[in-house]
Amino acid sequence: MPVSHSDPRPALAATISPLVSSRACADTRAAIEWLGQAGYRGVQLSATDPETRPRELSQSARRDLAATIARHELDCSGIDLFIPAAHFSDAAHVGRALDAAEAAIEFAAMLGRVPVTVPLPPTSPPDVRAALAEGAGRHGVELLIPVVSEAELVEITPPSLASIDCAAALSVSADPSLLALKSRSLLGGVRLVDLTRSGLRAPILEPRESRLDALALRVALETAGFRRAPVVDARQWTDPRQGLAASLSRWSEIGRA
Repeated sequence: MPVSHSDPRPALAATISPLVSSRACADTRAAIEWLGQAGYRGVQLSATDPETRPRELSQSARRDLAATIARHELDCSGIDLFIPAAHFSDAAHVGRALDAAEAAIEFAAMLGRVPVTVPLPPTSPPDVRAALAEGAGRHGVELLIPVVSEAELVEITPPSLASIDCAAALSVSADPSLLALKSRSLLGGVRLVDLTRSGLRAPILEPRESRLDALALRVALETAGFRRAPVVDARQWTDPRQGLAASLSRWSEIGRA
């Protein structure tokens, strides 16, 4: 989701599945509506949630979902396919994993060729990586591969790009800001999420708990020429609604500083 400088809202997207799974919102439609009212620009869909699983959505249901997002003046920032990374190298699961990836890629193409985030480890077989790249290239869709170190960046080749999950990077003592600077043109996505001192994923800048230098990250993204909206990722948060609202406000305050 490229950033529009004419839009007064903060350049942020957010995951909606945590709002539904936590019952903060009744369903996907309600979560989309809430994000629009909260002031977000984009929504991040999950290809593993029942309401947005591509293989279970008819063409009319897909069009209806796209219309719902647009009606609330939001963009789709991308689709998450968070299945176990080991499935891409396990003979018993790889076929189903590739089918799920193909379905997510097709759905992403219909939604405006938005990127698909998929946990593809560097150790995955070359033929699996080639199959994913071929499918993505055929539909004009980018694959975003989560990375937590410079070494993993070496494995990223187009049409794949790197996605930095700030909490995951912090969990291995990596600096998300430095990783963003090292990624440069390979950087396709950023997960704006903090890691508390007790080791939990959380909203950014939680008092006495935050480990993420959000200001340094923002400066690094600008320096690296990152022109997309970071995704506030509320997975595993205690209170997704409160956390998403707080993250939006805190990120906006950094921008005004």
